[in-house]
Amino acid sequence: MTDENPIGAAMDRNSQLNRFPINIFDHTSHNGNISGHFNLNTGYYQSILFLNNLKQMRNISYFLRVSILFPIILIFGCNSQPQSQRPEDSDDSCKKYNFQIWIDPSGKTAPDEAFKQTFERLNRQFLDLDFTYATVWLKASGKPENPGQRCYIVLEWPTLTKAEFFALDEFGRSGFRGQAGAILPRSQWAIPWIDYPSFPILGEKEILIRINTWSLMRFPIAIRSETEMREQMDRRVFYTSLYAGFMAAVCLFALFFFFVLRDQIYLFYGGYLFSVSINFSFLYSSAPRILWPEFPFWQTHGLFFTQAIALYFAVAFFREFVDLRMHFPKLDKIAIGLLVFAIASAFGSFISNWNVFFSRIFSVVYLFWIPGLLAITVRLLLNNQKHLLIFAITWGTFYSAAFLYILWVTRVVPPFPFFFYALVWLLPFEAIFFAASIYQRYRSIDSTRKRLELEMKAALDRLAEFSAISSQTSNDSSKKEIGKYRRSKIHNMNVAEILRNIERLFVAEMIYLDEDLSLSSLSQRLGLTPHQLSEICNTHLKTTFPRLLSYYRIQHAMTLLKNSRDWNILQVGYESGFKSKAAFNSDFKRFTGITPKQFRQSQFDDTF
Repeated sequence: MTDENPIGAAMDRNSQLNRFPINIFDHTSHNGNISGHFNLNTGYYQSILFLNNLKQMRNISYFLRVSILFPIILIFGCNSQPQSQRPEDSDDSCKKYNFQIWIDPSGKTAPDEAFKQTFERLNRQFLDLDFTYATVWLKASGKPENPGQRCYIVLEWPTLTKAEFFALDEFGRSGFRGQAGAILPRSQWAIPWIDYPSFPILGEKEILIRINTWSLMRFPIAIRSETEMREQMDRRVFYTSLYAGFMAAVCLFALFFFFVLRDQIYLFYGGYLFSVSINFSFLYSSAPRILWPEFPFWQTHGLFFTQAIALYFAVAFFREFVDLRMHFPKLDKIAIGLLVFAIASAFGSFISNWNVFFSRIFSVVYLFWIPGLLAITVRLLLNNQKHLLIFAITWGTFYSAAFLYILWVTRVVPPFPFFFYALVWLLPFEAIFFAASIYQRYRSIDSTRKRLELEMKAALDRLAEFSAISSQTSNDSSKKEIGKYRRSKIHNMNVAEILRNIERLFVAEMIYLDEDLSLSSLSQRLGLTPHQLSEICNTHLKTTFPRLLSYYRIQHAMTLLKNSRDWNILQVGYESGFKSKAAFNSDFKRFTGITPKQFRQSQFDDTF
């Protein structure tokens, strides 16, 4: 920024104007640029050049189209098996078993007594019991068609707290045969190489499984051969690695842009993707078995912790991306409350086992947060915020799937696999289109910056036109100009004199530092009506009074940010005439494309 007074330069008709650019988750676990009057040689200017280079990439659309192929391949690959990998006839010899269920409300029945109880037949191999503190007993009986075939009972729910396996011995007494569950290290699992709690089928003996869990019980019970299970686990590890690699690359991409552009929106989104990916790993991947097999504490507490962190980053990203503070200040306060709730929940999930509470409270939060997010985005789209279009489509689709997942958790919808897996399928798509939505956002910022640049240049040029000539010539010129507005409120007024008074008040008296300055107060000081002053700004300066006022305030703030490093951002804003930090940040970013904090950081970096 130069030391030259921009208004003084504007008053000099022959002065040279120097332009510058301003430019979930798991609920189920138990446990406009002002025309060139500053030289902004900052890190941000380099960032703008970097963005312009990105915009000039002719193959960027091709890159996005090709990138879409990756999640498509991933999704269909995860849900299909090549014919060569399928066990012949799916090992039907392991399917000839029946299951019965008995629920013990007291939870104190011994295995010997449980064998004698009256069990009810499960019509389908699926448990759908919601949250319960009762003990659930399952009895499996049948006879394998191939005695040499090793088969397993698989409880396909990785967050199951604890399941124990009993069988009758030759004397008719129950004997403990193994255990599995999220609270146990993998070394204590009956079958540690399977991601889910699993138990071997022992010939023709009746098998009893005791389940005690604080998690939602809504999962299938499968009977699979060892061949099937090993192939399934191999595929699961492969797709887990593929998925994790892709999401890690996107997170690194966001982190890279955060350091290059100094825009915290990338940090928020990178943190959001990372925490959601970790959260998904507890339910949909082999990560618990591979990465922390002997650390059950993380398995039992990490689910809600990562969900709370994901909520924090999602809300923080949304606030920044749509500029919630400027458009909906009251809703922004609610968003801040959600941030506080997310932090408190993150700590609470580590020090408690209130799984039902966390599941219910997160369900309620998301049931209101998701429709609210979509409603705000649609409202902004209707207000011509078109850069939110891709964001609305991608996050709208993803959070619609999240909404269905919440309904699945609360047992409002049937237990169809689609409601459970839609989230993990859609996350890669959202990650890819994130880049496109950010690109569209910066295009919108740049477009606003250029429009403001042209507008302010025209305003200052008009000031120069009326002030750089003699009073008599000015009056003649003014009369010719005003001749166009015979029906206006400023007919027969000395517009040139009024413009000189405006210049004097803004430059010499720095009237813009008064935070209570308004169109009404300034017009009264000039001996005009608010309508007359507004018309002079619109017709002769080609801008509005609020924009002209913001221009001078931001100019003053940029000087303070550069030269008064002992002052914090709030002090600079107040000293420049802004009533609040939110208004200061909003106007500064609208005119420059960056925040006051980013501008100060760029100035500091340039000194080294």
